[in-house]
Amino acid sequence: MLVILVALFSSSILKKTLFTQKVNPQVNLLDSDGLWDFLPFVPESIHQTIILFSNHGIPDGYRHLNGYSSHTLKIADEKGNFKYVKWHFKTDQSTNNLKTDKAAQLAGSDSDYATRDLFEAIRRDDHSS
Repeated sequence: MLVILVALFSSSILKKTLFTQKVNPQVNLLDSDGLWDFLPFVPESIHQTIILFSNHGIPDGYRHLNGYSSHTLKIADEKGNFKYVKWHFKTDQSTNNLKTDKAAQLAGSDSDYATRDLFEAIRRDDHSS
């Protein structure tokens, strides 16, 4: 029974999540009301929402971004012993974030900014680790 409830809950959340990404059918424009109608009813989203609207919301390229696995994994050895793990990838370059106005300017003038920065850093052997 629990599995069925989880599946129904997940299905319900998925439908609501997809709704937040759609355009308003009346005017055919993106509408943030769908997102704000969704977030208060999904406590799992609070952490990500806080990060998004904090100083960590817009990373200055891929080299200045920490990464975290979304799901917990079960890792087993050859004897069958296992541990639950989550991956945390911490940048050695330190996190660095863009101000909203700079991010908007880059989105309009150089949408490949993060990719280009990573490629050029790798080329000069200043790659992420």
